[in-house]
Amino acid sequence: MSSRSLAVSCAALYLVVSAVVGVALLATPQPVPPAVAVSDGPTSVAERNAGEPPMPPTPPRPPNGFQRVTGPQMVQTVIPLGWRVARGGAPGAMRATDPADGGRFVAFGGAPAPDQDLATTRVTNESKLAARTDDYERIDLIRATYAGHPAVEWEYQHDDGSGPQHVRALFWQVDDVEYFIVASGPVEHWQRMQPIYDQMVANSRP
Repeated sequence: MSSRSLAVSCAALYLVVSAVVGVALLATPQPVPPAVAVSDGPTSVAERNAGEPPMPPTPPRPPNGFQRVTGPQMVQTVIPLGWRVARGGAPGAMRATDPADGGRFVAFGGAPAPDQDLATTRVTNESKLAARTDDYERIDLIRATYAGHPAVEWEYQHDDGSGPQHVRALFWQVDDVEYFIVASGPVEHWQRMQPIYDQMVANSRP
């Protein structure tokens, strides 16, 4: 992956650094311009993606084909077996890349929460991302809850310099820490990334 695409992705991640995605795509997502208000949704991210009640405090064994990883601020999640983990380029961020396709990666991390709430931070970061990347298009930016914590889910497409990318991210806050998970891949191959994102959502802590 090019240094420009890494920089853009990590900035979107941790300029962003919040985790939040959530609630629901109860209707077919419709692209909307950046800086539009964040939507509200009634369901929890964990329930929507895992199809189960709120997550137990003890992480389950990782699903087949995945390994459990621990990142900054003791965030835990799962990533595909064999994916390489490295620093994400910003404080509090880690990244794991598909060794067979550098355009497919996930990121996870945590950092002290800013003074703004999750949604306000996301809208601010969205405006900055849209100004510095090509062909930005919001799919969804939604308030939610994640394991009982306030959360925001952000899904969008953009061109990071290597071609059109589809990105989906969850930001959530526990006490004074913001956590996040992100999945990114080429638009035409997003159907291969969506299940990975779903497993990260279903298996992340705290």
